[in-house]
Amino acid sequence: MNRRKLLIGTCASVFAGGYPSISLAEQASTYFSLIWRGLDVGFSRINLSKSGKTLVAKVDVELSVKVLNFDAFSYKLKNKETWESGTLIKLNSETLIGKKKEFAKGKRTSKGFLVEGSKFSGLVKGNPATTSYFSPDFLKRNIWISTQDGDPLSVSTSKVGADMAKSVNGDLPATLWKVTGDIELDLLYSEEGKWIGSRFYAAGSQAEFILNSSSGNMHSLWKA
Repeated sequence: MNRRKLLIGTCASVFAGGYPSISLAEQASTYFSLIWRGLDVGFSRINLSKSGKTLVAKVDVELSVKVLNFDAFSYKLKNKETWESGTLIKLNSETLIGKKKEFAKGKRTSKGFLVEGSKFSGLVKGNPATTSYFSPDFLKRNIWISTQDGDPLSVSTSKVGADMAKSVNGDLPATLWKVTGDIELDLLYSEEGKWIGSRFYAAGSQAEFILNSSSGNMHSLWKA
């Protein structure tokens, strides 16, 4: 190792040792695999970063179902959300379903959250959540903006109770919440508020998010 590399390594060690809470407080991420009919058909990846009061969530989802080596279904979503103190400030999302393009864009105004989407364009009043699910605090809100097409979804949530979420390292204790209304699915959160799984039905079969990896606590970062 040359002197320059040694100095860089030493500085990195000093900062990591002197300020261990900074990196943990500023970033968090979660990566899920999606299992449907026993097949691994895709992934969902969420990365949160925070600077001051501004939190940015970046979401990538990719799904692909093949039948006899032909693409029967494909789905790609790329989404960026900006939040401040638990309030959605900006949304910019694009989705490709097969060859069909969907989108959801929006920004906070003095009258509410103004949405421009492939399904809905208009003003959403109050303090809506999104269909990114990364905090259990979303369960307290009855309007979730679809990150696929901008549609303001009316939902109800109910706590079912103790359950287990699947991960690549085994089952994890979780609290199960059921979401009904314009969207129906089950969401699983840990005692610390981490999103660790979900279940829903697609084409008559249950699909399940399996926790692959995570770092930090997205809920704590978003709420702070």
